[in-house]
Amino acid sequence: MRAAIYRSFGPALDTIELADWELGALQHGDVRVEVEATPVHFGDLLYVEGRLANAPPPPAVAGSEGIGRVVEIGPGVEGFHCGQRVFLPRKSGTFAQQMRVAASRLVPAPGHGDPLQLSLVPVNALTSYLLLTRVVKLQPGEWLLQNAANSSCGRFNIGIARRLGLRSVNVVRRPELVDELLAAGADVVLLDGDDLHQRVARATEGAALRFAIDSVAGEATTRLARCLALDGVIAIFGLMSLQPCSVPAELMFLNNLRLQGYFMPHYERGIPRQEWLEIMRQLGEWVAAGELRAKIAGVYTLQQVREAFRHELESGAARDGKIILLPNG
Repeated sequence: MRAAIYRSFGPALDTIELADWELGALQHGDVRVEVEATPVHFGDLLYVEGRLANAPPPPAVAGSEGIGRVVEIGPGVEGFHCGQRVFLPRKSGTFAQQMRVAASRLVPAPGHGDPLQLSLVPVNALTSYLLLTRVVKLQPGEWLLQNAANSSCGRFNIGIARRLGLRSVNVVRRPELVDELLAAGADVVLLDGDDLHQRVARATEGAALRFAIDSVAGEATTRLARCLALDGVIAIFGLMSLQPCSVPAELMFLNNLRLQGYFMPHYERGIPRQEWLEIMRQLGEWVAAGELRAKIAGVYTLQQVREAFRHELESGAARDGKIILLPNG
C-alpha cells in the first residue's frame, strides 16, 4: 500500500515522500484498517522534522489521528467485524491507505456521520472535552473565556460548552469571524484588544470568570488574565505568538491567579478505560450528529501530501480551518 513516509528527520516539505510501505501479515490480535480520513496537524510536521521529543523514529509513516474501516480480521480478534468504522490510535502513522493495528488499540466509531469531522475526534475533540472538564470544575451556567476561538479546538470548545450547560466568551482577531462563531453557538464573540477585560465585563454583566484558555501566549495571556476573578486559572494550550506567556507579577499575586499548562495526554492519565471509552463514544455521537463541527480549509488526496503540508503552514484567512487527507480518495 502507499503511505506518506519520512526516511530521516528534516524540513517537512523536503522530507515527506509518497512511497510503497509493507504492512506485513496480520499477527495474533491484529486487524487491517483502510483509512478513510486523517487530519494534518502542525504537530505532524514537527514530528517529521524531529522537533518533538516523542517523534516516531525514521523510517516511519507520518500522521497522528484519523478514522477508518476494518477490512481484515486477524486470529484471536473479538469484538470487531469487517466494515466496522473505528477511530485510529494516536501517532500510529495514519497518512497511509491501510494500517495494520492491534485490535486492542482501536476504538469503535459511529458508522454514520461525516468522516472528515469524525477524523478529528481522537485528538481535537478529546482535547477539548478534557480541557473543559478536567482543569477547572465549572458549574452549569458559568462562563469560560478563550482566545483563538476560530481554531478547530476553539470551535469544539464552543460546542462542548453548550452541551455541558456552560457559556463561552470567544476572542478572535478578525471581525468577519464574529457572526460566524455566533452562528456556530458561541454566546459572546469579541475582538482581541487592550480593553478586552472591560468588554468582557460588560458582555457577561460582571460575572466572576474563573477559567480562561490561552492558545496564543505572549501579551495575549495578560489580556486574558485581566478578565479573571480572584483564584482564576489560565490553561496554557498553545503558543501561536511563539512568545513566552506574559502576566504582570502584581496581577498574578493580587488576584491569586494560576497559569496551568495543558497537554491532553497528561489529563488522560488515570481515567478508567471504560470511562474513557464512554467519553469517546459520546464525542463520536455528538460529531456524527453535527453538534460538534470543525471548519475544513482543505481536503487533499495522499498524492497531494506536500500540498497539504504547504497549506498547513499557512495561517489566518489563508488556512481558515483544518487540513484533511483522504488516503483512498
